[in-house]
Amino acid sequence: RRCAVGHRDARFGSGGMVLLALPAPGSDADREPLVVCGICFLQKRCEPAGRAFHAAHEKPLLDKKRRGREPAKEAAGDDDDDGDVAGDSSWRKKKKESGTKTGSLKLSPLLEGENLYDLLEVKETASVEQIKKQYRKMALQHHPDKQDNEASAEKSGGLTDKDQHFIKIQEAYEVLSDTAKRRQYDSTLDFDDDVPDAVDESLGFFGTFGPVFQRNARWSCRYPVPELGDEKTDINKVHKFYDFWLSFESWRDFSTHDEYNLDEAEFREERRWMDRQNQKIRKQYQSDERKRIMNLTETAERFDPRIRAEREEREAKKKEEKERRARLKQEEEEAKRREEDEKKAKAQQEQAEREEKERQEKELRKQKQQVAKGLRQRAKKAVQAKCGLSAHDMDELQDMCLALENDALEALCERLEALPKDKSKADGAVLKEIADWKKSRSEEQVRQKEDAKRREEQRASEPKEAASARPWAAEEMGLLAKGLQKFPGGMGGRWALIAQFLGTGGYHRTEKEVIERTKEMSDGQSLRSMGSQISADLTAFKSGATAKAGAKAAAKAAATAATAPKAKATAAGDSAEAKGSAPAVASDASPSAAAEWSPEQQKALEAALQKHPATLDKNERWRLIAEDVPGKTKAQCVERFKYLREQLIKQKK
Repeated sequence: RRCAVGHRDARFGSGGMVLLALPAPGSDADREPLVVCGICFLQKRCEPAGRAFHAAHEKPLLDKKRRGREPAKEAAGDDDDDGDVAGDSSWRKKKKESGTKTGSLKLSPLLEGENLYDLLEVKETASVEQIKKQYRKMALQHHPDKQDNEASAEKSGGLTDKDQHFIKIQEAYEVLSDTAKRRQYDSTLDFDDDVPDAVDESLGFFGTFGPVFQRNARWSCRYPVPELGDEKTDINKVHKFYDFWLSFESWRDFSTHDEYNLDEAEFREERRWMDRQNQKIRKQYQSDERKRIMNLTETAERFDPRIRAEREEREAKKKEEKERRARLKQEEEEAKRREEDEKKAKAQQEQAEREEKERQEKELRKQKQQVAKGLRQRAKKAVQAKCGLSAHDMDELQDMCLALENDALEALCERLEALPKDKSKADGAVLKEIADWKKSRSEEQVRQKEDAKRREEQRASEPKEAASARPWAAEEMGLLAKGLQKFPGGMGGRWALIAQFLGTGGYHRTEKEVIERTKEMSDGQSLRSMGSQISADLTAFKSGATAKAGAKAAAKAAATAATAPKAKATAAGDSAEAKGSAPAVASDASPSAAAEWSPEQQKALEAALQKHPATLDKNERWRLIAEDVPGKTKAQCVERFKYLREQLIKQKK
């Protein structure tokens, strides 16, 4: 009997079984039966595998091929650099024909040339839920049970067009409902990979690049995909948009460009070799796809009016900030220049005023000197004309004239000019003037001595620690200066640390001694700045300390020797200076005179000697020194200087 080929029953789904149906008996039922098909034997395909099979059959063949391929491998270059064991040309002959687009996704012959999205009547951007919903609707609409079988015309194989359409819908749903299969299928569809390299003036920027980004958004692995937006879109969203596309992750499958079909491999090694060759090609296409997306993103960002406006605004702000800094710098420089000019002009003015003042003072001193010189000559002439004094008396008269001021000297000249003509009376009057002057000088010295004694008594009434303080050596002052710099003001326990620092150098001082000495040297300055001040004045202090030591030695010698011999000046330069300034001063200086100097007067003398250098006029210098030493005349200062010089010379010897 004649048999008909059965069709796939929709009630059993896509994986349902095939049913064979016999036709109803017709008019030819009594004829001889016709055999349509014979017995069909199923053949099972067996593929050799396993280590034993590979070692026994495959490896010897591969080794043989490899040994014969060594010379060709050296000339092949990059094709066999990756360690491929298959260089056989028979494998390479299995390349696909150019123009074929068959990837790893295998579709049934019924779906060849069909668009699966059109079969399900959905868009390519439809979601899985939309596809499922549409499939249910289409399945109910095109199910064979819902069709009119009598009106359907049979085709080859016994399936009608509607049955085949229903099967196509089922298979299309199987592909599109699976994410991996759907991506493989979408990658086989035609796609516009063009990237605009400029803005179409008729469409504008958003009309040119917006559709391109929407078209390429289907390949994104991340959702939701940001939109390009418009001119009013916030700039932060614009930056997020370009950041998304600069790090774009694509799922696009390039298996359609594979050169080898893995199903055509005869054994495992050939299959692996084909897969490696296909992977190389896929990587190349993936790299090109990445470059294409980057080119699209960079081009759009370059022409984006929002990015351009932001860049121009940023450049404007940067330029404005740069100009502002330059303007501020210029103003600071101008202010600094004006300040320097003002300081310079002020310094020049002060220098000019100081020079003018010094010039006037010098002129005044010169005038006074001329007046004093004229008065001394006047007094000398008056005495020489009316008196017959000895040389010693004349020297004492000269000392008196040098010690007196111009007013007193002028009064003396008037009295000397009014002397009687009798020489004996005139001599007596002059000697009386000299005696009165000596008496007043002695009284002044006694008064100074009493003042010094009173100051000593006041010191003695102070605490014993301060009264018995020993003098500070020059090296000790150097350590004090270093300590003040090492331990600045504001540090806790500063004075104890400085006293301890002095102890490391062998000088043991208490905190009170350190504070008193620092206050004494500060001269009204703050103790915070005394470190640098003492360090700067250390040289001057050393010279002063040396002179002070000589003064103490002289005082000691004066106390032990009541009848010391006369001290004579031995240094040529200083002796000549002293003689020129006081020619009538006696050449002997008694030890009692050296002992009459108090420490304050000694310090004042040392300071005056440093303040007024030897480059000045001799008489003028000693007059200025005498003005700086309280209670001492010019002659006494000269006498003290000679005495100290003699004591220092003795110590050196």
